Amino acid sequence: MKKNDDSKNVAERNPSATLESWKKFKQEQDERRKNPQYKPKVTESKTATTSKKKKQARQSTQQKQISPPKSKPIRPKLSKEKRRQLSWQIVFIIVFFGTIMGGLIYHVSPKAKIEDVSVTGIKLTVAQDVIDASHLSGKDYVSTTWLHRNRVASTVKQKLPALKQVSLKFNHWNKIEIVVKEHQTVGFFANKNGYQRILSNGYIDDEVLAKPLGNFPVYDGFKSGTELNRIIKLYAKMPNQIQNAISEIKSDPSKTNPYRIHLYMNDGNEVVADSRTVIDRLKYYGNIVAQTKKKGIVDLEVGAYFVPFDEKK
Repeated sequence: MKKNDDSKNVAERNPSATLESWKKFKQEQDERRKNPQYKPKVTESKTATTSKKKKQARQSTQQKQISPPKSKPIRPKLSKEKRRQLSWQIVFIIVFFGTIMGGLIYHVSPKAKIEDVSVTGIKLTVAQDVIDASHLSGKDYVSTTWLHRNRVASTVKQKLPALKQVSLKFNHWNKIEIVVKEHQTVGFFANKNGYQRILSNGYIDDEVLAKPLGNFPVYDGFKSGTELNRIIKLYAKMPNQIQNAISEIKSDPSKTNPYRIHLYMNDGNEVVADSRTVIDRLKYYGNIVAQTKKKGIVDLEVGAYFVPFDEKK
């Protein structure tokens, strides 16, 4: 019975495997004879390989358990910031294109052009002259006029020197008000055709009137320019009471005194004086005329005395 089992085991063995093992053993023996330091290669068995893999897997699991916990992801925060940036970009685009569309709609609407032009602050200047000097009309756009408002005001001042200040005021979108301030009128310049207004800046208005306006003196016989401006400044230095009493100032030079002037007073009297000293001597005028009921000439050129008209030679 035992003999049969052994024969069965021998039959189950692989003859080629036994032959390969013997050949391998024979080669190792030959190598040892040739090289005493020769070491045969050790081939790991399948079981050893499997156990090594299991060991590596256990070590990997232990490392995962020992490794510190990971920090919380910041992706939600970044996504929220991106959404906020995107929202602002959308709002900017809507506002930008909305403004452009609104501007285009306004530009083609009737409100885009000037509807009315008015003038305020004038006393002697004609309103239509101010409007003509501005060159503003219903064909002009309000936006363009607003951008060039300073240039329009400067043009009006250049064409109308009687105006001291000019500014544009925009009312109800498309109504323009030209606000002006005139130079003070200091008198009227007499010529053969009529009277021209004299302003505080020395400018003589081009408009010729049939008669002077207001309670301003008339300047007669003076040359426009330096001579006239000197007399205007002289009049401005006089006391208000004397200014209101003068109706006309006339140039009346003599052979001995080219600075002599003749003043015609509102009370019917006349004054002869030197333009260089008249300011100081006019203070005697009130006392002199108060001493007589007659009308005449108060001579302040050299001294201070009164000559009635009926006694004048």
